[in-house]
Amino acid sequence: MINRLYTVSATLTAVIMATSEREAEIRFGLSFGEIKDQPIDAVADQEIRTEDDLPGHWDVECMPYGPRDNTLTIGEFLDVLPPLVVRDTKTVDMFAATPAAGEKA
Repeated sequence: MINRLYTVSATLTAVIMATSEREAEIRFGLSFGEIKDQPIDAVADQEIRTEDDLPGHWDVECMPYGPRDNTLTIGEFLDVLPPLVVRDTKTVDMFAATPAAGEKA
């Protein structure tokens, strides 16, 4: 299997006692050391294929999370990523892999 880059969203839910929503947010931050041990719901959102797919403050110089032996930055990884393969689902060609529009074979 080929490694790929994905954005992943995680939700951490805690019950906080506070006098307001703002205070609850502040207490959550202050208590994160204890809260981080709670179960986290993680969902892979999308595959990263180009620099434009990167979220927020991430850029091509960042190191992605993943295997500890990874030495590639996101940009270096994108440079060696194989082309996206699409299949024609309406003809017999659906069984043959073809490069996506605009990509080299």
